[in-house]
Amino acid sequence: MILLRFTLLTIAETLCISAWENEHMNTFSDVSKDEYDEQVPVLIVGGSLVGLSTSLFLSWHGIASILVERHAGLSPHSRAGGLNARTMEIFDRVGVAEAIHRIVPPSAKFGGILRLESLVGKEFGWLTQNVNGERETEEKRQLGPISNSFIVQNMLEPILQARARELGSDLRFNTALTAFEQDEDGVRAVIRDQVSGEERRIHARYLIAADGNRSSIREQLGISVHGPGTLGNQMSILFKADLRAAVRDRHIFLGYIMNEQIQGGVIGVAPDQQYGMLVLPYHPENGEDEQSFMQDRGLAAVRAAVGIPDLSAEIMGTQSWRMAALVADCLQQERVFLVGDAAHVMPPTGGFGANTGIGDAYNLAWKLAFVLNGKAETGLLASYDPERRPVAEFTVEQAYARYLRRLTVGSATGEHAEIPYESVIFGYRYQSPIVLSGVDDEREGLVEDPYQPSGHPGIRAPHIVLKHGDEHISILDLFGKNYVLLIASAGEMWRDAIQLVRTNLRFELDVYQIGKTDNDLIDEHDSFLAAYGLTESGAVLVRPDGYIAWRALDVRAAIHLEQVMMLLLARA
Repeated sequence: MILLRFTLLTIAETLCISAWENEHMNTFSDVSKDEYDEQVPVLIVGGSLVGLSTSLFLSWHGIASILVERHAGLSPHSRAGGLNARTMEIFDRVGVAEAIHRIVPPSAKFGGILRLESLVGKEFGWLTQNVNGERETEEKRQLGPISNSFIVQNMLEPILQARARELGSDLRFNTALTAFEQDEDGVRAVIRDQVSGEERRIHARYLIAADGNRSSIREQLGISVHGPGTLGNQMSILFKADLRAAVRDRHIFLGYIMNEQIQGGVIGVAPDQQYGMLVLPYHPENGEDEQSFMQDRGLAAVRAAVGIPDLSAEIMGTQSWRMAALVADCLQQERVFLVGDAAHVMPPTGGFGANTGIGDAYNLAWKLAFVLNGKAETGLLASYDPERRPVAEFTVEQAYARYLRRLTVGSATGEHAEIPYESVIFGYRYQSPIVLSGVDDEREGLVEDPYQPSGHPGIRAPHIVLKHGDEHISILDLFGKNYVLLIASAGEMWRDAIQLVRTNLRFELDVYQIGKTDNDLIDEHDSFLAAYGLTESGAVLVRPDGYIAWRALDVRAAIHLEQVMMLLLARA
């Protein structure tokens, strides 16, 4: 059995709150709000991939934040590799998808996954010949207008950093969080510049922990983790060498190396490649230390992986990390939220980890923006944990299943067997107070097949192609910063209900009518009603993150629109 089924862990949530209240009281009790050096809506701790994404998303929504990162700059290590199509949809919304696609290296654009003795040794077989384009079929393109992108983390982070700063993000490297405390008014924190030693007191409305799988914030809050546990320690070795003779004309996105000297993986090598990344098991419990991999131990491992005993190579850097399958018992405690590896850590098999963290950030950013801009009440934020934790648990389970199949002799069968990749990234369903399901929407299960969309609330709004003037667009292009009401061809009867929302709630709801003719958005292929499960007088309400919040099969439900919006904005 791979993994026991996760539960809602409501008892653990209560214990999280109790641990905070008992252990961290009165640290800042003698400091008034006026005495702080800076006040900011959101403080983000951790400036790696997910932290940068969080800052970018908040800035895109017009929310100021301060991000602190204890390291001096971005990491040179490749680490996470591969952004799935859902993540690229998100990055397309905030204006970085084109820049990402431009710099994807040849090994990722055309490379595959190969099992082999060494780069010059015997090949045991390709798991896939092309990780990026092999499945770009017409069927796959029906899921969305943008494809995945196999870009490694050290290439992606500078793009996110530049875009975040362009939008006004305050990113502070070489800066550490040294203390924090929360109360009903906000989060009080002390940050320290690690070069000058200067400390500044910060008052934030909310704190986001993006400080990695060993999150000190999570530990200080007393939040435990659950799951299969630690699977082993790994060492990443960044090296420089002339690999032309070893790689030849092959593009290897990931090479699983198996020989008598080492078992590990080589990431992103191609003809004329001058750099490589080797990842292999690391055993500090047996006396191994990271420094030895910067010297003879690392050089020997690189030579064994390449298969050239006297290879001239230089070790550029090393980084140890823990492979694990774990999820935090709760992702929110009052005004503090966990995202990325602070919330969940999973094996790299499937490439789900970074993508799940980016999904956390995107889910949370619009909710914080609505609350901080006064569009919604603070109760909206209570939907973060019940939406993202089940997704994290499910995705960890899928990554673990793939780990057993690919890297061990075990296999995943039965209730917890692997499900198709597209169902993992597109098919999960949110269930929370801001997903409103009627009798006709009742449906069991966390996941559906995205190739057969149901239009049920909680599911990502299905992609269809619409004609707008002389152009063709995706329906996904309509979503991003506000709730969107999509009405069908006979939807004029919804107009009065829409006006009541705008007048009584002082909330500007975006509305689009979709039909065959005489509409701004023309459904040339009769896809809308079928994909969203509507009649010609029906409507569907889509959240800023592109997930369906509510569906009305026909116009008789229009009388409920104002009450629905009150519930979704936590005003009821």
